Amino acid sequence: MCVGICLLCAPLNAQIPARNVNMVSGTQWPGGDPFLQRQNEPSVAVSTRNPLHLLAGANDYRTVDLPGLPGGKVTGDAWLGAFKTINSGQTWFSLLLPGYPQDNSPDGLASPLKGFDAAADPTVRAGTNGLFYYSGVAFNRAAQGASVAFVARYIDNNNQENGDPIGYVGTTVVAKSSGSVFLDKPWIAVDIPRDDAKMCHIPSRQPDGSIQVQSFRAGNVYVAYSVLSGSGTSQRGQINFSHSRDWGLRGASPSRSAGHPTASTRAR
Repeated sequence: MCVGICLLCAPLNAQIPARNVNMVSGTQWPGGDPFLQRQNEPSVAVSTRNPLHLLAGANDYRTVDLPGLPGGKVTGDAWLGAFKTINSGQTWFSLLLPGYPQDNSPDGLASPLKGFDAAADPTVRAGTNGLFYYSGVAFNRAAQGASVAFVARYIDNNNQENGDPIGYVGTTVVAKSSGSVFLDKPWIAVDIPRDDAKMCHIPSRQPDGSIQVQSFRAGNVYVAYSVLSGSGTSQRGQINFSHSRDWGLRGASPSRSAGHPTASTRAR
């Protein structure tokens, strides 16, 4: 997966395409892709604290051939990658959204996505005060497999000249299915803080290892997603809409649109 860098030509006020940059650097796990697998369906957002800092997401297949799968499985499945740059896209480093099958880190074990086989359909949006919101779905591919729509949160601490200032905050499930329906294709939008915006309190690790709590008002988060039921010519899709007033920690009960026949779009 690559990103194209555009340079601004001041006299003509025109964008000039520059070189493409590979967003997956290295072959050492976990930051690299040792089997040179594919990444697709990217989404990217620019930090509201530093325009040189970007966070992107994509379907990421680097886990397909990795050892260490639970239950003695031979091959893995797609997950979601998180790609970061602190120099406006000139160089990137990447990792996986916590909770993938081989993830035994504290963040991974605590994630509500832990235990799912696969994840897909990323959308990344920037919020105020350096927040990023990353939506997607996690699911089990088996027939009648469970699925969830979720929002993960990151924050740009903007406190390092080098290294990684964009920290993972946590993941919240927006909706879940036991298997009779499949949740698919979430999409996310983020508002600015309004007069009644709630406060959020985010513990952030500093370069010296200490933890400082950032407190500020955050805007509402809006998520739409498909609810698919049935199969073949009888398959139907329902669009649900949910929102959160506490920066994605909890969602309101979803409202629904009219259902129409549709087709499943699970990641292949």
